[in-house]
Amino acid sequence: MIAALSQFPEQGRTDPAPFERGRLSHLRGGRALAALFGFVAFIPYPAISVGEHTGIQLGNVLSLLIVAMALTVSWRNKPFFLLPLLLAPAALSVVKVGLVNDGNISLCFKALASLAISLTALTAAQFLAPRYSLSLLGGIAWAVVLHTAVGFWQVYAFSHGKFPLLFLYVNPGFLSVQETAPTIVRYIQRPFGIFPEPSAMSSSLAPWVLFWIAELFGLVQLKERPTRWQRTLFAVAAVGGLGLIILSRSGHAMVTVAAALLFALIWLVRSRATMRGFLVVLAVFGIALPLLTMLLIRSMSTRVEIPLDVDQSWQSRAKSLWIGLKLLMEGGPLTFIFGMGMGMLAPRMAAASEFQTTWSLTLSFLYQTGMIGLFVMLAILRYLVNIGRQARGGVVLAALLGVWFIGITVTTSYSQLLPLWVTLGWLTVWPGVCHPARPGRVAAWRPLDPAAAWAMANRNDSQYARARGESQN
Repeated sequence: MIAALSQFPEQGRTDPAPFERGRLSHLRGGRALAALFGFVAFIPYPAISVGEHTGIQLGNVLSLLIVAMALTVSWRNKPFFLLPLLLAPAALSVVKVGLVNDGNISLCFKALASLAISLTALTAAQFLAPRYSLSLLGGIAWAVVLHTAVGFWQVYAFSHGKFPLLFLYVNPGFLSVQETAPTIVRYIQRPFGIFPEPSAMSSSLAPWVLFWIAELFGLVQLKERPTRWQRTLFAVAAVGGLGLIILSRSGHAMVTVAAALLFALIWLVRSRATMRGFLVVLAVFGIALPLLTMLLIRSMSTRVEIPLDVDQSWQSRAKSLWIGLKLLMEGGPLTFIFGMGMGMLAPRMAAASEFQTTWSLTLSFLYQTGMIGLFVMLAILRYLVNIGRQARGGVVLAALLGVWFIGITVTTSYSQLLPLWVTLGWLTVWPGVCHPARPGRVAAWRPLDPAAAWAMANRNDSQYARARGESQN
């Protein structure tokens, strides 16, 4: 399977035919649908309760609709196969539970259905992103701006002993914010926007904040050229989202800020020696980054000062990972190969410890699907690595993948968070939404010839090639 996945995308193809915008059929109202999906996929509250521990979000409804649309097009050379590939080990684990009779089979089917509904956001993003990348990004950006506004409101309200918009947080699939609101307001006081908790917020927003930063720095180029107001929206969403992540005092903030600093350094090396460039460098490295660093240090120091009997998330997270691994290893050969079964991790952990689940989306999937699940995850990782090699988007794509993977591995365990799957879908169609890095870039701090500078400003490969040819002639 890994060998088969390595063939997609093919090496050496910088712009695969399945993702060429000229060959894609555009739908009437498709841009509005993409913008709406991008917005609602990042708003997990409120939701319609389905059972005791499941909530159907508006993003789930739109995802199912878009997947139905994807069934009407050819899947040849497209990454839509990732949805059934991820569901395969989960389904095998349910079959194992049914054959061996070592768990609640009805609970397994419910957990499998919940995972399948959440994963449809992956295919929906794969279907929409190559066609309407700017519309999808615009919807996501407006959602991030909304989260930022609510998050800053929470910072103010928590300091005055109030929890704003508490009535919105109704989704049984997530942590009960309403039940823990008094503790959050009095002791924790960490903002998280319209998300169930700060770590879930940071894991969901960080890859997109970094993508916008990379795009603003010119490290990645969208095939659809953003307008001025769209770039302004992306800049506001990036700055606001990064500020909210830092104020949330999540450990994930350190990784996010480190990646943003790396992008800033790469941009500095590539910058031209002009007065405007000097002023921008001064603003970024003399004002913005020092302020962000001071805010990060202050936020994390405040997090450390919280009494351990109030906020034990780091210690509890590590213990839950170890207990889940112990249960997997003690389950026997079939459990090691096929896993405990979807939905079986929570009751077994509750019976063996004080934890309700493993605080890691990746390891929860691994513990419930066994070595077959691990094999599938490694195959998908190799697929993403091949995309990075083909697109030559090296540092940016690797940083986004790393931040996303850290988020789902050591930061959050909510598979119902649609932004996590939208991010994975965006990464799998990277060649269809972003230009590959140009190998012949001019060295840093050197002026470009006028024709090449004009072409680079217009961000169009054909214009760039034509301008370079004219300048050489």
